Amino acid sequence: MIGIAAVFGAISIFAADLWVKSAASQRIDPIEVSVPVPDVPKFNTIVIASAPLRFGMELDRAQLTEIPWPQDNLPEGAFGSIDEVLADGSRVVLSPIETSEPVLLAKLSGANGRATLSNLLSPGMRAVTIKTDEIAGVGGFITPGDRVDIMLTRDAGAIQEVSQNASGASGSTITTEVVVENAKVLTVGQGADERQTSPQVVGSVTVEVSVDGANKIALARNVGSLSLSLRSSNDASAAGDGITTISSFGGSVAAGASALIESMTAEPEGPKFKTVIVTRGMQPQAYQVVQPQGPRPSTN
Repeated sequence: MIGIAAVFGAISIFAADLWVKSAASQRIDPIEVSVPVPDVPKFNTIVIASAPLRFGMELDRAQLTEIPWPQDNLPEGAFGSIDEVLADGSRVVLSPIETSEPVLLAKLSGANGRATLSNLLSPGMRAVTIKTDEIAGVGGFITPGDRVDIMLTRDAGAIQEVSQNASGASGSTITTEVVVENAKVLTVGQGADERQTSPQVVGSVTVEVSVDGANKIALARNVGSLSLSLRSSNDASAAGDGITTISSFGGSVAAGASALIESMTAEPEGPKFKTVIVTRGMQPQAYQVVQPQGPRPSTN
C-alpha cells in the first residue's frame, strides 16, 4: 500500500508540473494601451474694461486691465495689451462698455479720433432728427438701439380717394400713414448711451434711415405732424401700406356725423290734427283739434 501511494503521489506531482508549464506557455502577454493626453489650451492676454466706459469718454490706462484668454476663442477686434490699444494715440468710446467686458475695436474710434454721430452710422445711411414730446415719443420709453416706425398725421382732403370716403363728416379727411418703418434709433435727446433703460421724455429723437427715408421725413415735417411707434425687438415684419382715415373704422364715425348734420338741418314737423264731430240737436259740425303726443292720461 505504501508503494502504491508513492507511485500515485509521483504521478500527481508529474501531472501538476505539466499543467503549470502548459498554463504558463498559453498565458497572453499584456497589451499596452495609450491614453490620449488632452490638449492644454493655449492662453493669450486680452484687454477688458476695469470700469464702465460711456460714449464720448477718452480711454485711459487706469480704466483698462489685461487678463488671460483662450487663444482659440479671441473675439474679433480684441486687443492683446493696453500698449496695443494706445499705441497710435488716444481713442474715444463710441459704444458703451461695461466692467469686465472685452474692449473691441468696433466700439472705439480711430487713433486720435473723437466721438461724433457719423461714427455710429452704417455705410450709405443718414441721420435724421424728429421733434417729439411725451405722446409722440412713446412716453420716453424709446432708447438708442430700438426700432421704430415713423407715422405722419395730416389733413389729406386734396386726395380724391380720401375725400370720396369722407362722406361729409367733420374732420374725416384727417389721415395717418407710415412714412418710414423699422428705423434704428441712434440717440435720444443729446445722449448716445444705449444702456439707458429708464424712461426719459426728451424733445428730439435721431434715427438712422436711408436717403429716400430722409427725404420722406423732411417732406413730412412740413405737411403734418410726426409721431413714433415702438417696435418689438423681435419684430422685423413690414408695417403695411395704405392710409388710415375715419372711414377705416367701419364708417360709423362718418355716418354718425352725417346723420347728425342732417337731423340738425331738417325742418321740424308740424303738429298732427284729429277731426272731431260734434252734433248739436240735428246739426252735426266737424272740428280740427291737435292730437296729443305720448301716452294718453289715465282716467282712474
